[in-house]
Amino acid sequence: MIKQIVKTSDTNSLQSALDQMVVQEEVKSVILYIGENFPFDTDALSYQLKSLSTTVIGGVFPEVIIDGQRSNDSAILLGLPYPMSYIVIDEFDERNILPKVTEGLKDHFEENCTFFVFIDALIRNKTILFDTLYNYYGSIPNYLGGGAGTLKFEPTPCVVTNEGILEGAALVASIPQKVTIGVAHGWSPISQPLKVTEVSNNEIISLDWKPVMDVYPSIVEEHSKEKFDYEDFYNCVKSYPIGIKKLNDNMTVRDPFKTENGRLFLLDDIEEGSYVQVLYGNINTLIEAARTARLQAEEKGKVSDNTFIIDCISRGLFMEEDFKNELKELDPLSNSFGALTLGEIANNGDEYLDVYNKTAVVGIFE
Repeated sequence: MIKQIVKTSDTNSLQSALDQMVVQEEVKSVILYIGENFPFDTDALSYQLKSLSTTVIGGVFPEVIIDGQRSNDSAILLGLPYPMSYIVIDEFDERNILPKVTEGLKDHFEENCTFFVFIDALIRNKTILFDTLYNYYGSIPNYLGGGAGTLKFEPTPCVVTNEGILEGAALVASIPQKVTIGVAHGWSPISQPLKVTEVSNNEIISLDWKPVMDVYPSIVEEHSKEKFDYEDFYNCVKSYPIGIKKLNDNMTVRDPFKTENGRLFLLDDIEEGSYVQVLYGNINTLIEAARTARLQAEEKGKVSDNTFIIDCISRGLFMEEDFKNELKELDPLSNSFGALTLGEIANNGDEYLDVYNKTAVVGIFE
């Protein structure tokens, strides 16, 4: 694989680096990650992407990971020696998604393929795409990807394709190469199971038939021994995500990011009738989980120096300077390529495809 890093305020240098990469004979496709503070001309880069015959996919993310370091003002390109095919989803209903998933990818589906999935993090109804993918292709391919966008949580073009940089869209790309995957989070329950009794997409309205903002703050206060701080909501809740209970006793983590009108807003959707628990974690448990994710990926395939990381930006914000220790566990050789995302997408071959929050994902190209 060919890796190229762009650290500059000059938009032209990114376009130049991309031009130089796609003409290399061994490069059959390209993954492009752009940190949210890297200044670039969306229209100019979109125009260039449309003119390329080489497939380019990726996204704009809060931060990118480059050789064991994090950066919000850099871009990184990875040239792959595999051809790539992809579809774009821009309408999130089953009538639109099903034919694209079944017709657009079936000729590029094989036993050892990997599906990359990048999606605008602000889209609701993501589960329609994930359910359709999994119901049609099952767990034969491995799935790896993340939510694109910025920490401003405002609509913006953020999904990179040869159709341009898109807003409100998702892409699913297939490569004929297996990527072994590990997933872990390090958060543990501190509450009893609570039934989600009223919800609207990503907004929890009530738990156990009680207003959510009567229930959730009281649990946080009891555990932290501190008064719930509505004015500094993020710092108050950053150690207390929501865990959705699964049949295998695993937890899918959801990240609260604001409260408004008595509702608790999560980064991704949650189903009415599901059971949740308030979780807690500290720096040590999260770093240990990062190590677990890497070991899972290594156990399932050959150890390789081609490490692909999808990690949650909120883990980086929570751990601050200690996040370098998480990156060290994820990537001991400091040669990784990846992003800090707004939601992590993964399936390690024996679990249902889902979008996670506050979770570390490691992929290793065999």
